[in-house]
Amino acid sequence: MYPTTVYAELTPNPNTMKFVADRVIFKSNDAVEFKTVQEAIGHSDLAVQLFNFPFVNGVFISSNYVTVTKSPELNWDLITFELREF
Repeated sequence: MYPTTVYAELTPNPNTMKFVADRVIFKSNDAVEFKTVQEAIGHSDLAVQLFNFPFVNGVFISSNYVTVTKSPELNWDLITFELREF
């Protein structure tokens, strides 16, 4: 498998960032949203792993992107690189 390139995009919500991949990461015609880790368990390993970050408050997954909602007290400058690398 080749490495995946991911870039971050701002959204209208200052607590939400969209991470776009250069390949399909979710093979479904439907997007999914998880507001808690409990909702994600059994449905998306990726979302469960993202909720392991203490600042993640929500995850939305579509075919080639993941949108992460963070805690309002943290600045994206501190965590964007960490999420992109993950």
